[in-house]
Amino acid sequence: MIVKIKRQTDYASYNVDIPKNFTVLELLHKIKEQDPTLSYRHMCRAGICGTCGIKANGKGILACKTKLDYFDTDEILLEPLDNFEPIKDLVVNHQKAFDKYKSLRVDFVYKDNIFNFKSVENSKNCIACFLCNSVCPVITVDKDFATPFVFARSYGILEDDRNQNKDYKKLLEGVINHCTHCKNCTYACPSYVMPEYLIKKLEDKLIDVGLLQKPSTDMFFGF
Repeated sequence: MIVKIKRQTDYASYNVDIPKNFTVLELLHKIKEQDPTLSYRHMCRAGICGTCGIKANGKGILACKTKLDYFDTDEILLEPLDNFEPIKDLVVNHQKAFDKYKSLRVDFVYKDNIFNFKSVENSKNCIACFLCNSVCPVITVDKDFATPFVFARSYGILEDDRNQNKDYKKLLEGVINHCTHCKNCTYACPSYVMPEYLIKKLEDKLIDVGLLQKPSTDMFFGF
């Protein structure tokens, strides 16, 4: 198998003998044996931690969950996720995304209530792999947009029955209404969080409480 990996500004090529039922992460481990200078992230190897998110043949994947037979080719191009600053090779900087989440996160104020987990299950399934952010077109043109990751996570806090703090105004600070609803984030998510769907539900809530104006039916919903 021929593997090309983006390394800073250049691409390195590797010839690897590996079974097709191995994962991309196992492929990277094999390449690491050839080239110890290669950098990439991994931890749980079970699709739970989200740290091994990379781009393979133009599509965001979890390296530990994607087998090589997923690709109908013997040539694979591995690159760091888009919309993030590369640190080295396939490792990118997630700090800005986490900082944005912290700045908009609503404090959880508990109240005595029955918890309906199903209502926030999608949000709670988020593993912070950031594949959603890597395919969001708004991020590239609007630095104020809080990103699909932030809104998907925020949904799980704001809509949790046990949380009596319903500060929906925080969503406006992240210009949630700038979402174009392209659904790229939902298609990219490996955990079926469906960020675009959660964003739409939060926008509906903002409209219900009078914090956001309902868009005109003859107007493009975005910015």
